Amino acid sequence: QGGREETYRQLEGVLGGSESRLQRSVVDRVLAAVSAELRAAQGVTAAVRTAASDVLVALARCHLCEVVSALQEHLRSLQEMSGELVLLTLRNVAARYALQCVPFARATLMALHSVLGTVRSGRMLRAVCGVLEQWCRGMDRYLHEWEKRSSPRMGAAQLGAPVHLLFCRVGQTWQCCKEEEDKQAVLRAMGAMMGVLLRAERHREQAWQRLPWLLQQYREVRDPAGVTTLLVRPSPRAVYVGSPPYSLLWLSLQRALFPQLCDETEPPSMEHRAELCRCIVLQAQICPQEVIVFLQCKLRNGSKADRAAAVQVLQALLCSDSEYHVLEKRGAPGMPLLALVQPLAQVRRAVLCVIGELLHSDAVGCSSWDAVGHIFIEFSRSADKLVRAE
Repeated sequence: QGGREETYRQLEGVLGGSESRLQRSVVDRVLAAVSAELRAAQGVTAAVRTAASDVLVALARCHLCEVVSALQEHLRSLQEMSGELVLLTLRNVAARYALQCVPFARATLMALHSVLGTVRSGRMLRAVCGVLEQWCRGMDRYLHEWEKRSSPRMGAAQLGAPVHLLFCRVGQTWQCCKEEEDKQAVLRAMGAMMGVLLRAERHREQAWQRLPWLLQQYREVRDPAGVTTLLVRPSPRAVYVGSPPYSLLWLSLQRALFPQLCDETEPPSMEHRAELCRCIVLQAQICPQEVIVFLQCKLRNGSKADRAAAVQVLQALLCSDSEYHVLEKRGAPGMPLLALVQPLAQVRRAVLCVIGELLHSDAVGCSSWDAVGHIFIEFSRSADKLVRAE
C-alpha cells in the first residue's frame, strides 16, 4: 500500500508539471488503474485513495475531457463507500480548472441530480453540496467574464436550467438536515447556485423567492456569518441583472441584517459585522433613499445599540466605492442626524470613526461637514455636564 501511494505521488508530480498530452492508450491505462482504487469497496487505504484522486486532478490538466467523462461515469453507479472520494475529486477538478470545466457542467449537474436521490448520510450530502458549490462558482465566474463580450459560447439560460433543478432539490433536503455541518454545506451550495440563477432571466424570480428562506436561517444555524456571506455574494449582481422585490429587501433589512448588527447578547465578530454592513451598503445601491430613511429612524428613535449600528452603517457607506457614494449623491441626509445622537460612549466612538472617514475622504463639499461642528459642540456640552456632576 505504501509503495502504491508513493507511485501515485510521483505520477502526480510528473503529470502536474507536464504541458504535453499523453497517448490515448496511456491515458486509458492511468484512468483504469486510478478508477479501480477509487471504486474499491475494501482493501485500499485512505492514503492510497487520496493519492489516486490527486493523480486524476493532475491528469485533468491536459486531459480534462477524459477525466471528467470518467468521473461522470462513476457518478452513474455511485456507492456510498467510494462515492465520497469521487465527489471530492470532481470538486477539486472544478476548483483547479474552473473555466475549462464549464462545457461539461450540464452533464455533470444532471448526473448529480440523480445522485441526490440516493444520498442517505450527512457525509455524502456534504460531498454533493461541495461539488455543487465549486462547479457553480466556476460557472458564475465564466458568465461574469463572458458578459463583457458580445457572444458567450454558453449563456446563462443554458447553464441555468440544470442548476435550477438542483436548486429546488437541494432546498428540499434542508428539512432533513439536523447537524450544523450539513446545514452550512447546504447553505453554501444554495448561495453558489443562486449566483448563477440570478444571471438567468428565466430563473431569477425563483432565486429571489428563496431570500426569505435564507433570512430564516439566521435563527436556524449556530454560526450566522455564513448566511450573511451568501446574502452579500449575489447582492452586487442585483444592481446589474435585476433587483429583488422591494418587500424582500425591506424584510431582510428590518428583520435580519440590522438586528444581527445590534445583537448585544451574542455580538457578531468583527468579520461578520463588516459583512453585515457591506450587505446593507449593497442594498443602499439598489434603494438608497429607503435605506437612509431607515437609518434616520434608528438614529432618532432607536436604542443605544440601534444608534451605534446605524452610525457604523453610515461609516461603511462613506467607505464604499466612489461609484456608489450614496451619502454624497443624496446630500448626506443621514449625517446631520449624528448631531442628535446622545453622546454615550459606544455611540461616541462610532461617530468619531465616521468623522475619521470624512477626514480621509474626498468629500470636500459634502453637506456632512455641516454637522461635524455641531457634533463636537454636543460632545463638549456632555463632558461639561459630567464634570459638574462630579
